[in-house]
Amino acid sequence: MVDPLLIAVIATISGAVLNTVRGYLGSEDTTYSAKKLIGALIVSSFAGIAIANTIAIDSLSLLGVALIGLTAGFSVDYAVTKAKKVA
Repeated sequence: MVDPLLIAVIATISGAVLNTVRGYLGSEDTTYSAKKLIGALIVSSFAGIAIANTIAIDSLSLLGVALIGLTAGFSVDYAVTKAKKVA
């Protein structure tokens, strides 16, 4: 059996990576920014660990944990990206 903490972190990282890809596809840049990808990986890793430690994920199915992680990773990276544009 796979540890729910690991699934939450991997799903959160995946969600953040999907958001960076979405941002790249929606922009007019011709190159993908590795700096943005690394930033997304760092932020989403901490978010995934925080989610796994604060939510009672033991009672959820593995699919539920993965969906929560994907949603959280996408939204965390989106929020950080918007905050950087405002600042």
